[in-house]
Amino acid sequence: MNEELKYCKRIIEVDFPIRRISEHARREKSIRHGHISTLHVWWARKPLAVCRATLCASLWPDPGDPLCPNEFISIAKEEMLKWTGMSYLNLLSENSISRFIKIQKSPAILEDNLELRKALLDFIVDFSNWDNSNVKEFLNTSHNLTQIAHKCFSEVKDTKTLVLDPFAGGGSIPLESLRVGTDVFASDLNPVAVILNKVMIEHIPNYGLQLARMVNEWGKRMKAAAQAEVGDFYPNDSDGSTPIAYLWARTIVCEGPNCGAEVPLINSLWLSKKKNNAFALKLIPDFSNQKIRVDIMKSPKNKDVGEGTIKRGAVTCPICGYTTPVSAVRNQLKKKNGGVDDARLVCIVTVHPNRRGRSYRLPVEKDNKCVQAAKAKIEELQRENNQQLNLIPNEILPLMSGVFNVPMYGHTTWGSLFSARQALTLSTYVKILNEFLNQIDINKDELLKAVLTCLALVIDRQANTLTSLSRWHNTGEKIEGAFARQALPMSWDFCEANPFSNASGSFDGALKWIVDICERESVLKELVKGQASAELVSATSHVLPNDSVQCFMTDPPYYNAVPYAELSDFFYVWLKRAIGGIYPDLFKDNLSPKDEELCEMAGWDKERYPHKDGQWFEDQMRKAMSEVRRVLVPEGIGVVVFAHKSTSGWEAQLQ
Repeated sequence: MNEELKYCKRIIEVDFPIRRISEHARREKSIRHGHISTLHVWWARKPLAVCRATLCASLWPDPGDPLCPNEFISIAKEEMLKWTGMSYLNLLSENSISRFIKIQKSPAILEDNLELRKALLDFIVDFSNWDNSNVKEFLNTSHNLTQIAHKCFSEVKDTKTLVLDPFAGGGSIPLESLRVGTDVFASDLNPVAVILNKVMIEHIPNYGLQLARMVNEWGKRMKAAAQAEVGDFYPNDSDGSTPIAYLWARTIVCEGPNCGAEVPLINSLWLSKKKNNAFALKLIPDFSNQKIRVDIMKSPKNKDVGEGTIKRGAVTCPICGYTTPVSAVRNQLKKKNGGVDDARLVCIVTVHPNRRGRSYRLPVEKDNKCVQAAKAKIEELQRENNQQLNLIPNEILPLMSGVFNVPMYGHTTWGSLFSARQALTLSTYVKILNEFLNQIDINKDELLKAVLTCLALVIDRQANTLTSLSRWHNTGEKIEGAFARQALPMSWDFCEANPFSNASGSFDGALKWIVDICERESVLKELVKGQASAELVSATSHVLPNDSVQCFMTDPPYYNAVPYAELSDFFYVWLKRAIGGIYPDLFKDNLSPKDEELCEMAGWDKERYPHKDGQWFEDQMRKAMSEVRRVLVPEGIGVVVFAHKSTSGWEAQLQ
């Protein structure tokens, strides 16, 4: 008999409500607290709604297929009939309510397997809704259907479906695999990605609310210890106001004839564009002294606010009007290693406990003294450092056209992206975390290892805002981290968060993001019983044995769309210092592994990666796809999530 005739199609092969699921995916972009995307920066994440729906529709057989097992049809009918009860209907969308009310009135409808398919599709749509992702009733139904489907197709009945994602990345697919009722093996070649997956699919499901409580408790201890050591470098104002952000501008010397004025590099003079709390900078040329003074305007009109000094990399001097070209700006900043150390503090954003909204003031002598004192402190600590790793990451920052242009302006190491005070604060967090680490037995205290791992992600969240590439968002009056997009572009003027301010970019905020996720997903401990593992493994040479996986689902890299490894080094250097002692195998290298990473790199960096061209990528991807076929059981399912607009892109991936 022809083997193809024995194959029962899965639901996704006959129908998939793309429009309705896409609505949930779009809405998910605006959801912040408790969402996996707020755990840590990762690039090109897939929406959870899409992953959840795709997994269900791929794992469950189509009732309309003549080869659909009767056992699955029977259980599917029972599960769908449960949803006709009024208490269940309250959890459904309008479209689904209509269908299930019809079923309630006439249960015999489900004897038509095509109607049963439609009911399952409605269930999948509603399950993909963020609001329903941790609702017990949805989880129970999904788990029952996933398990009966596994029993129908697997020769080993007392197991669960094992899902493999060999390009686990930010962890959307592994997390949703657990949620729909499978076991999961998440692997990636990038240590940062492995840590994120360990937190989401190992630590949170293992420890639940206990993890959330302990991360919060130890996080507060970390903040208190750090504040005792470096809090004096972020003092409150004499009137009780708390600085929440320090706005800096790199500077160059005007190269106009007979000028030589020091020009602050400022993109926009607006500080706040809020209707009832508008502020802007005003640049005042002091012609007699060849200096540029700065003032602050309150409630200015648009016509009152001038242009910034820099546009497309060229700088126009407010005193003489001369425009210093891009090449000269680059040369000057190169000589100053990026211009962070002698940047000009132009404004401080403050909040007062008895006043509403943000206030803006000019810097005073005390502000600059604190900065200089922090610089002296970190220099002293570096001289005294006897550890193998430098306190400030001195690993090389590569120049990659279109991704990293900061080296063109003198930033040659990852540590050079941080001012002295920022580096002092981050290295203090790392020191305190290592002191915590010395208090535990990492071979026995698995829960505390999980806690410290989460605290390392808090440090990473701080690094994203405590950097000279952060910006002040003048519409939202908040700090925007370095990774607003999948690149590290130069930021002429930058914003420094006050980590002890309890406001935008603070330690408290970073801690809360992590705790919120641990709390929200703590339901995984009680309601999700799958086994999960996240490991550092190359997709082209996998560790799993032949015929060991029932499903692989993955979102693979695509040529040179995202240089994940290069971008992740921003965080790798801090994680290595913070939790390298917990995960020595993950952080044994100077930087994240790149030689085997499936990413076409020759176009970005021909000197380092001459061999990693398009053909190399295709050859390696073919190896990776052969590996997942090797570990997949003969009756298994393979799903490649691939978002690309061009026909050629799809053709290349299918090949």
